[in-house]
Amino acid sequence: MFNRKLLGALLIASTSLAPVTALAVPSARPTSSANCVLKAHHVISVTPYFEDEHMGSASPTVQRLRGASFFVKAEPGLTAEWLQLTLYRHLAEMHGGAMQDCPFDVKDVAVTVESAGAGFLVKIISRDAGKADEVLRRAKLLFS
Repeated sequence: MFNRKLLGALLIASTSLAPVTALAVPSARPTSSANCVLKAHHVISVTPYFEDEHMGSASPTVQRLRGASFFVKAEPGLTAEWLQLTLYRHLAEMHGGAMQDCPFDVKDVAVTVESAGAGFLVKIISRDAGKADEVLRRAKLLFS
């Protein structure tokens, strides 16, 4: 009698834990540019992102390439804050080499999101000129 109750309790416990253990399995890391987070949104345009650089008080301002700028079309329920959070999370998952054509998979980039009329302006910014070229190259590959 005790064995039947124990067996019944173990059976119920194991069936109730099955969904929990199924969710605990880590997901596979994305391996292609098709999984870039920007593919989940409707990107209207990609342009180079330039910043003004002052070389000194007497010299003129010089524009330097710093990355890429994306215009993402507004979607129902999508806010600048939510898009920013999604992009931060994606950026945190990048460890180099996972998504060879994703502009977020370039080392030491920053991301900003601003509301812009009928959508959002997303900037992926690098302080390194060589890396800024790579960000722009990848952005053009994804959305050209």
